[in-house]
Amino acid sequence: MAFTPRTWVVGETVTAALMNQEIRDGFTSTYQETMAWTPLSSLGSFATNFSAGTRTPRMHKYLLGGIEVWEFDGTFNASSFAANTTHTMFTLTASHRVAAERQFATGAAQSGHYPVRLGFTSAGLIQGSVPTAAGSTTSIVWLDGVRITEPLRT
Repeated sequence: MAFTPRTWVVGETVTAALMNQEIRDGFTSTYQETMAWTPLSSLGSFATNFSAGTRTPRMHKYLLGGIEVWEFDGTFNASSFAANTTHTMFTLTASHRVAAERQFATGAAQSGHYPVRLGFTSAGLIQGSVPTAAGSTTSIVWLDGVRITEPLRT
């Protein structure tokens, strides 16, 4: 059943309980989880020199107002991360790949305060790179805040 917003009547006392119900029911009708938070290790494989960090990297899928959204969080550990080089950190299985490449800037440890350029390719690769000035000591890459809206749109 579709959500129908409440019709407020003139002179009606609007209470916190009524507003909370309206907000909850409206959100519930537009939000649909399609995949619970799942460790990336269940959705593909780590590349050489990369592994799951202390906060397990994971992925979550849902529909918000009918729009598909994929969210990621957690960390990748890097045992070797040369600057000015694109590194494949992880490969996703076919059902978890974007239709067209997406790019993000994300945080990293020991990167001289430079962000990691994080890319998701249609081949399922999660890749990263830092500029030459960052040096070659990057050891952790964060996925927190990475959110892909309409991942299957080309």
